[in-house]
Amino acid sequence: MIYTIGYAGTKIDKFFQILKDSKISFLIDVRSNPKSQYFREFNGCILSKTLSDIDIKYENFKLEFGARQNNLSFYSDNIFDFEKFAESEQFKNGLKKIKELDSQSEVICLMCAEIDPINCHRSILCAKELFAFGLDITHIIAKRNGETIFENHNEFEKRLCKSTKMETIIEAYRKQNKKIGYKLT
Repeated sequence: MIYTIGYAGTKIDKFFQILKDSKISFLIDVRSNPKSQYFREFNGCILSKTLSDIDIKYENFKLEFGARQNNLSFYSDNIFDFEKFAESEQFKNGLKKIKELDSQSEVICLMCAEIDPINCHRSILCAKELFAFGLDITHIIAKRNGETIFENHNEFEKRLCKSTKMETIIEAYRKQNKKIGYKLT
């Protein structure tokens, strides 16, 4: 089981409680820049130390899974193209690392900022490919009202098709990539 979570609007204590309750042992930060202007306690260097104190490992996978890459060949029409990036060696190396951690019985959670996984590359890029790689994915949605929802990836894909008004899942992923993908200026 691989989890995903977004931290925006979640108090740090609640965030940690969700991780502990879900038995997360390894948090993988998929932000290209592991800093938050508004939620400083989620800056990578601070988060790494705090997680270590509660026996959760932390690593940033910005090279493997970050949604802002310097290589311009990963862009189409000035938008970061998730499908192109998913074919890269660096992304595939990230998949291998996740598979290895999974085989070591680590309970992994991919973290980014956005609350709803539909609005984040952690799902539209990373979870999509991990699911295709044969891993079970559950998205943790920590709502601002304190409610926590667990959505499996099949349910997520149904919701994605509905929200994008696309008939096929591949069309839905592509449409959402165009909506949320990093745009070059």
